[in-house]
Amino acid sequence: MLRQQLAILLLLSITACSPAEVGAEKFDNYLQRLSRVADVEVESVEATRRPKIPTFSQSRRSNIPNGTLSLIDFLSLSGCALQANIARRNTSMGRTASASQKLILDLEFLRLAPACIELLTQQGETEIAKTLHDNIELRRTHLKQRLFTALLGGPEWQDFWRIPNSLLNYPDNASGDTAQALWILSQRVERFLDGQWTEKDEDLEPLLAKLRVNSGGQLIEAARLQTDKLTRGSAIIDLAAKRGAYCHRGAITDVGTVTKTVVAKYFAGDVQTWSARVSQRHYEIQTPLLALETRLKDALPGAYVVWRQHREDLLEQLYAAPRQHVLSAQALLNDC
Repeated sequence: MLRQQLAILLLLSITACSPAEVGAEKFDNYLQRLSRVADVEVESVEATRRPKIPTFSQSRRSNIPNGTLSLIDFLSLSGCALQANIARRNTSMGRTASASQKLILDLEFLRLAPACIELLTQQGETEIAKTLHDNIELRRTHLKQRLFTALLGGPEWQDFWRIPNSLLNYPDNASGDTAQALWILSQRVERFLDGQWTEKDEDLEPLLAKLRVNSGGQLIEAARLQTDKLTRGSAIIDLAAKRGAYCHRGAITDVGTVTKTVVAKYFAGDVQTWSARVSQRHYEIQTPLLALETRLKDALPGAYVVWRQHREDLLEQLYAAPRQHVLSAQALLNDC
């Protein structure tokens, strides 16, 4: 007996300490009230199949050329700040650098090379100056591809879209740093492509680190949750309407009147408050996200384009699911 009591107390303490699923609790409260008034069990309404987006992972093999600068060329660059860049690129760490580190090396090369070409030309070193010029053109040609590989094809971007196991008190627990990091990245990409950046802009690693918080995955999970719950809510109302629960002889019934109150108080007054905050979070992320992807659209591989379309279709449900639920409820409750 004592052992059973201890087990119950332990279970209660674990439950009490478990963090709340704020969004899910709001939806469940609304659905329970809808179903209770309509005398339709929530469990009897089939859940929607949880949509999944295909994962996108960038190939580890890169077909971006590294240029043609040799050790002899490196020795010829004495007096150029560019020499240190080429030295780092040709170390064992440079040759195995991550995509983001290779991007930083390319950006630094593009920034430093023109001054080096001018110095070499003044010294009569026209051959090595031409080699540098050819390497500038090569790196400019592949800059969008390099940017995509480092920013949208890297591990940080994978983490950004990782689906969480739980939303907890989302969106209150969402990090504002990720939206700001996306804004800064999109602005820097614009400057990189316009050839108007500074040395400070090349410090990309801290920004990429902020993307490791799965802000995108939280949005997708919120969209999935909302779509599932509101589809169930619409199904409950539809089933009750078919049974004649809301209207009788052209007049609204007591069940219909109470249901309208439930929709107004617990959907419009509670669920939609949560949904509106999630939609605001979506706007904060989506605006710089689309700006970033648009600037790199010529470099997006087909697999990424497909993945992005699935992603956008899911996120559109943040707006479509509440709208469809309202239209469904209005049509069935006001059709007496």
